[in-house]
Amino acid sequence: MKRTENVGFFSRIRWGIGSILLVVLLIVFSAIFIYLYQKYNSNLSLFVSILLLIMVAIIIFVKSQEIILPMNPTTKPIIGKTGIVIKEIVPGKPGVVKINNQLWSAYSDSTLKVNTEVIVTEVNGIYVKVKEKCNV
Repeated sequence: MKRTENVGFFSRIRWGIGSILLVVLLIVFSAIFIYLYQKYNSNLSLFVSILLLIMVAIIIFVKSQEIILPMNPTTKPIIGKTGIVIKEIVPGKPGVVKINNQLWSAYSDSTLKVNTEVIVTEVNGIYVKVKEKCNV
């Protein structure tokens, strides 16, 4: 289960509360200045409104150009490590495992119930492939 599909536009943009508030405030103030332009025919109000809308466009453009990829974890040390299933894993539907006190999204070729001890066989980006650990 290799995760190579592209990340969606809105998922790529990190819209924190600050970014959202800034864009909303800029649009609100721009609307106020457009209203003032219509009421008083003030060219300065029109100019400020256009400037604020340009700022909104720049913010959206810059945010859309950020390349946000999952961090590339060090794969070598985790392969072969054991962990515990935290959320059930079903073939085709990832679950969660805890390895070295870290939670990982995991997938497997077989169904693995919660609290099953597993071993990591490979790493694909932010996903680990696991199999049930056979206690001998």
